[in-house]
Amino acid sequence: MPNAPRDASHAFRDEELLADVIAGLIGDARHVAIGASSPIPAAAALLARERDNGRPQVSLLGSRRQSFFTDGGRELFDCAGQGRIDVFFLSGGQIDGEGNINLVTIGDYEHPKVRQVFGGVV
Repeated sequence: MPNAPRDASHAFRDEELLADVIAGLIGDARHVAIGASSPIPAAAALLARERDNGRPQVSLLGSRRQSFFTDGGRELFDCAGQGRIDVFFLSGGQIDGEGNINLVTIGDYEHPKVRQVFGGVV
């Protein structure tokens, strides 16, 4: 099993370690938003909230329970654009070696290998 602990000294999975480290990096953020395809950062944000007695506010795109948005991605990105989100995790259709995130196409923009159909909400 690839996700099972390697031995008794590692009583956690790699994903759990990542979530724990990310939760620590979230720090004193007031509002954390997570895109639909980011399960490890989602776990990290919920862990940070649990550790800090309900803070930060966590918005998980696509979740009825963990989001107050009623219009999904549009409201989430508007909120981010207004500076009302302190930490935002999203996944891009393509992320290059310099950290540039492409939410629209994979490959050359004029002649893409893939054009995303979800309008930038990944």
